Amino acid sequence: MEMAIQIEKNGKEYYGLMTEKSHNPEVRQVFEYLGREEQSHLENFVKIRERLAKSQAENEFEIADEYNTPEMFGYLNALFDGRVLPNLRSHAEIANEINTDEQAIYHAIGFEKDTVLFFQEILSILGPADQNKGLVEELIRQEKIHIARLYTLLGNIK
Repeated sequence: MEMAIQIEKNGKEYYGLMTEKSHNPEVRQVFEYLGREEQSHLENFVKIRERLAKSQAENEFEIADEYNTPEMFGYLNALFDGRVLPNLRSHAEIANEINTDEQAIYHAIGFEKDTVLFFQEILSILGPADQNKGLVEELIRQEKIHIARLYTLLGNIK
């Protein structure tokens, strides 16, 4: 959950920087919206983290069986080290390299795609009866909507 929280913080940071950088009102509006969405998702993952901590303290937390192998542990470490999913590093450096709204949107689409992949892994890790599954599924759905909005925006500015 710490990594999901960091991804959302990075997304919020990126959208804030890109909102300031863009001069296109439509781009600014979409990036402002996405920044608010990232804040909402961050808050949801904080709630999930708290629930999971409580479940773990009560010895009720379980990880899906297929994730209890050395190979899957290695896979998760590869995801979490920031090389497979670059969303774990700050977007401030990336924002400085972006010169056009189109570049900003393409980067945002990549960010959102990586986020969907990461959240799907979280969903897979949760045990079959975990109370957080529905919320994570909803967050994945919302991230997919973000991708759709970004593609629409890209078409509108080309």
